Amino acid sequence: MKERELLKTEYLKAGYIDLPRLAFSLVGLLYFISIIAVNQVKSIIFSAFYYGVLALAAVVFFATKRALTMKPVLLYAAGSFLLAACNVIFVGNMTWIKTGILFMSFLMAAVMLDDMTDERAFLIAVYLNAAVVAVKIAMHGLSAPVYVEASNNYVSVHLLAPAVLYYSLLNIRGKKIPLIPGIVVWVLSLVAGGRGGLLAATILLGGIILHRYLEDEATRRERVLLGCLLVVILIPLLFLLLQVFASRFNGLYVVTRFLDKGLDGGGRLACWAEYIEKSMMSVTRFLFGTELYEVGWVVHYKGNLHNSYLFVHAFLGIFGFLFLMGMLIRAIVVGIRRKMWVYVFSLLAFMFRGLTDHVFGVNRLTVVILALILIPDVLKAKERMSKSRAL
Repeated sequence: MKERELLKTEYLKAGYIDLPRLAFSLVGLLYFISIIAVNQVKSIIFSAFYYGVLALAAVVFFATKRALTMKPVLLYAAGSFLLAACNVIFVGNMTWIKTGILFMSFLMAAVMLDDMTDERAFLIAVYLNAAVVAVKIAMHGLSAPVYVEASNNYVSVHLLAPAVLYYSLLNIRGKKIPLIPGIVVWVLSLVAGGRGGLLAATILLGGIILHRYLEDEATRRERVLLGCLLVVILIPLLFLLLQVFASRFNGLYVVTRFLDKGLDGGGRLACWAEYIEKSMMSVTRFLFGTELYEVGWVVHYKGNLHNSYLFVHAFLGIFGFLFLMGMLIRAIVVGIRRKMWVYVFSLLAFMFRGLTDHVFGVNRLTVVILALILIPDVLKAKERMSKSRAL
C-alpha cells in the first residue's frame, strides 16, 4: 500500500492529471453548474443536463466499485425507492421519474463525499452562485428576480447548498476553515432580503467564527477581530428580534422585509396546519403522504408547501419523515461527539433553512441534505478501511 501511495505521489509530481480525482470533483461541480443553468434559463436542454449529471454520478459510483464500500447508501436508496413507489401508487405526489431521480440522488451524494472529490469543487460552486447573484442585482436592482422560476428567497438556498458541503468536508478532513466563503454567503443573503436566509447564513457564519475563535493557534489579535465580526453579523438579528426599537432603522432593506411581512410566516403557518390536519384524516395519507392538490394553501402557493420536512412526508410518507429525522439526529450526535463543530453548524443552518421553503424533499437540492446525513456512514467506512489496512 505504501509503495502504491508513493507511486501515486511521484506520478502527480511528474505533472500528470489525477483522472479519478478529476472525475469525482467534476461530477460534484457539474451538479451545481446544472442547477445554476436551470435557474437562469427555462429550457428542456438544461433540465436534461441536470438529469445527465445525476446519471453520470451513478456511472462513477458503480464503475469505481464504491457500492462495495458504501453499502448503506444502496440500502437507504432502495428503501426510499420503495417508499416513493408507494406514494406513486397510493397518493400521486411522486412520479416514476422523480422516484428514479431520488434513487440517483443518493449515489450523487456518495460521490460528493468520496475522498477522491476535492472540496474546492464546492468552493467554486459557491463563488459561481455568488457571481450570478451579484451580476443580476447590479444589472437589475434588488427588486428584480434572480431566478426564472423562484423568488429571491432562494438566493440564500443556492448559496448555502454548496457552502455547507464545502465546510463539512473541510471539517471532517481536518483542514483549515476559511472565513471568506461564509462571509460572501452572509452578505448576499442579507442583501437579497430573505428572512430565513439571513438567519441560516448567520448560523453558518457564526459557527465558523466560533470555531476559529476557539482554535488553539488563534492569536489574541485574531480573536479580537473574530469577536468584532461576530457582533457585526448579530446586529441585523438584534434589530429584527427587537422590533420595538427597529422602526428607527427601517431604512435597512432586510429589516423592512421583516417588518412588512412579520416574523410569524403569515400564510405559511396556515398552510402547514392545513396539511397536517388533512394528513390525519386517513391512514393512507398518514402512511404514504397527503395529496398536495387537496391542500388549499398549497394550491394558493402554486405547489409550494413552504416546509421541506412536510414535503418529505408528502413524497415519502411517515416512514420517510421518521427516517430523515432519525438520520438528522444521528448526524448531529456524531458531529458533537467527534467535535466537528463546523459540520454541526453547517447541518443546522441547512436544516433551519428548510423550515420555511422547499429546500429539500425530492427536489434538485435533495442531494445536499442526503450528503450531510450520510457523513456518519462515510466516517464509519473510512474507519473500517483503516482497520483492514492495518491488519
